[in-house]
Amino acid sequence: MILHLDQLQQLEEFCIDVKNQLCDLPGDIGKFTVPIHLDARIRKVEEEMTIEGRISTHIEMICSRCLKLHDECIDDTFGVIYRPQPDTQENVNEIELDETDLNVSYYEGESIELFEVVREQLLLLLPLKPLCKSDCAGLCPSCGKDLNESLCDCSKDNIDPRLAMLGQLLHTDKSGK
Repeated sequence: MILHLDQLQQLEEFCIDVKNQLCDLPGDIGKFTVPIHLDARIRKVEEEMTIEGRISTHIEMICSRCLKLHDECIDDTFGVIYRPQPDTQENVNEIELDETDLNVSYYEGESIELFEVVREQLLLLLPLKPLCKSDCAGLCPSCGKDLNESLCDCSKDNIDPRLAMLGQLLHTDKSGK
C-alpha cells in the first residue's frame, strides 16, 4: 500500500490486514501464522507525517534455549515520524541525536510504502531472544537432552581444566592456606 502524500488528508485512520508475503521475514527469524493486523492513524502537518498505530500478529519462532518451535504473539503500539530527506548532509559526524530523533525516518519523493513501515516496526518488536516460556530450561550442554522434559544424568561438575585453579581458590581459607 503506497501512501501518496499529496492525496492524504490532515488526519486519516484505517484498519487493514496485511498479507504475510508483503512483509516477509527472513527464514531464520520465523514465519507468520496469521495475517498482520494494522490499526493506524496518519497525521499530516505540511511535509511531516506522523504514523501511530498498533500491530498484531503471530510468528512461529524457534526458542533460543530448547530449539523448539513456538508461537510468539506480537501485539504492540508504534509511532514514527516521516520528514522529507534533507537536501544536504553537512557535518553528519557532528549531529547529536536525542530520544525523539530515534523515531524519525526520512522519505524521498511524494510517497511512502506502508508495508515497509509495517515490516520495519515488526522487526523492531521481535524479541531478541525468543523463548517458548519464560522459565525454559533449555538443552543440556553435554548430551543435548531437553531439560524441560526431564533432567539428564550428566555430571554437573564438568569444569574446564583451564579454570580448575579458580575452583581451588574458593575452597582455601582466608589465611591463604
